[in-house]
Amino acid sequence: MNKYEPDPHTGLLPGVRLATPVDEPAIFELLLMLHAEMGFFSLNKDKVRGGIKWATEGHGGFVFCIDEDNRVVATLGMLLTSDWYTDDEYLLERWNYVHPNYRRSDYGRRMLEQAKATSDWFTKSARKDGRNDILFMCGINSFDRTEAKVRLYARHMPCIGAYFLYGEPPAGPQAKKYRGAVREIEGYRKRDGVSENRLVVPLVETILRVGS
Repeated sequence: MNKYEPDPHTGLLPGVRLATPVDEPAIFELLLMLHAEMGFFSLNKDKVRGGIKWATEGHGGFVFCIDEDNRVVATLGMLLTSDWYTDDEYLLERWNYVHPNYRRSDYGRRMLEQAKATSDWFTKSARKDGRNDILFMCGINSFDRTEAKVRLYARHMPCIGAYFLYGEPPAGPQAKKYRGAVREIEGYRKRDGVSENRLVVPLVETILRVGS
């Protein structure tokens, strides 16, 4: 079986499994690492634990795991939700995180494929009931390797926009990165020298290219 094709009976890709309550401590530790790398806000550990448990107990969220060396080294969290203006549900990615020691693997890509397969799985069931397809949506909130992440996702799905941030994040590491990003933008605005401010930073140029 192709490692990026799901099992027709379970909907799971090879090497990927659904998390169980036994996995909650390992997933929690990975999400602490994720927050330390990319968190924009303060950390509520009880809320994180509750969110993991809510998914592992099957209340509307899904957590997938990949194991190596007898431990969880990659995790994907998804939520079945709807937007403010509709009752149509869709799958929203909450996290896709690979332990730093395993990032030379294809685990990030495999989790992305798992998200797409989960959308397909739900869509088949929805169509049988005469309901709309269950779409999958995700975004990238990161100052680190952002262009590479955008390119990865853009190879698999249409780019439908971008995230923007105004105001310094309260989380320490991200505040410094935010200030650096603001200085970069200001530099481009000074170089532009016209009221339209047509010049943008290279990352945004990448998003504009992949979204065109």
